[in-house]
Amino acid sequence: MIIGIDISSIPYGTGVSNYTRELVKNLIKTDRTNTYKLFFSSLRLPLPSEIKKLEKYPNVKIFHFRLPITLLEILFNKLHIFPIESFIGKCDVFHTSDWTQPPAKKTKLITTIHDLTPFLYPQWLHQKIISTHTQKMKLATKHCSHFICVSKNTKKDLLKLFPKINPNTTSVIYEAVNEKYSKFYQLKQKCRGDPCGRPQIQINQIKKKYGLDDFILAQGTREPRKNLSRLTKAFTKFKKENPKSNIQLAIAGKYGWGNDICHPERSRGICQQSSIKILGYIPEKDMVPLHATAIALIYPSLYEGFGLPILKAMAVGTPVIASNTSSIPEVAGKATILINPKSTQNIKNAIQKIATSPKLRQSLIKKGLIQASKFSWTKTAHQTLQIYKKMLL
Repeated sequence: MIIGIDISSIPYGTGVSNYTRELVKNLIKTDRTNTYKLFFSSLRLPLPSEIKKLEKYPNVKIFHFRLPITLLEILFNKLHIFPIESFIGKCDVFHTSDWTQPPAKKTKLITTIHDLTPFLYPQWLHQKIISTHTQKMKLATKHCSHFICVSKNTKKDLLKLFPKINPNTTSVIYEAVNEKYSKFYQLKQKCRGDPCGRPQIQINQIKKKYGLDDFILAQGTREPRKNLSRLTKAFTKFKKENPKSNIQLAIAGKYGWGNDICHPERSRGICQQSSIKILGYIPEKDMVPLHATAIALIYPSLYEGFGLPILKAMAVGTPVIASNTSSIPEVAGKATILINPKSTQNIKNAIQKIATSPKLRQSLIKKGLIQASKFSWTKTAHQTLQIYKKMLL
């Protein structure tokens, strides 16, 4: 079988980037029988070195083009010309991205649905994103033979929004976290009590690099659905009620769109506080120790297709506060403090609990490690490969 996959999203540092990178790496790691054709196109962004290295496998070929994503959107989504075979040759199956939907001659098309925010909550997004996803899904519903959904909630949303899709052509396959998170935790436990142990050194470096003390971490692109305005208000209230607490709120993630929480004309000084740190984009090498250093992760998102930061925190032994909405309870299980993300008081109360109860934190850590172990990229890759095979029957 010849399997084509669009990997153009990988350099962007988003949740979709993470999904695509880990899926491809684990498919190739576990499958040496089928041939993989990886389609990558970007005018300026380089092909990531870890993906370039995959060409060492005899069943992998990367097709690297210098066409900007804006041009591909016009060719694939708007004009719907130039079938994918024109770029990578014959394929049995081609796995499309969440952004473009190329036509195909004979190749069976499959796509992954990460979330349906553009259709459910268009007020949170830029019009460009809404129009692109609308056209992508219009084509996908006509031409895709199968839809992979990253959660049961996402599948439910998909079938409600697009009732013409046959439920039998949909599957739920969960995401996972890179094994480096669990390995860091295991090494941290092994080196416990050793101030010179590698995990402790990295933790100390992270605190110094980002100017952190004890902190609660919020992670994700800064956009309206991440609910950061309520979070910062809740945290400010917590600090007023606990003036002796040295706990900080660290917000990690690049600015995406919408009114930024720290816009000088809109924030009313919330982010001028020394206890609230806007870390911005975090390089991948710092992500694991950053999650491991936090006393907790707080994830008050209003809507998620999956919610990967929750698993990252659990896998590295960090307790989690998370919303009780959309797919988040699926991922969180019974291993988190679930909150109503629209209630500033509820968010504040959860922060109060996590900040003042070491016993609660230890209980959540144990439950979180068990919950995180239920998800793996090996399982995700295996289940995805079975879908590819099923499409050719």
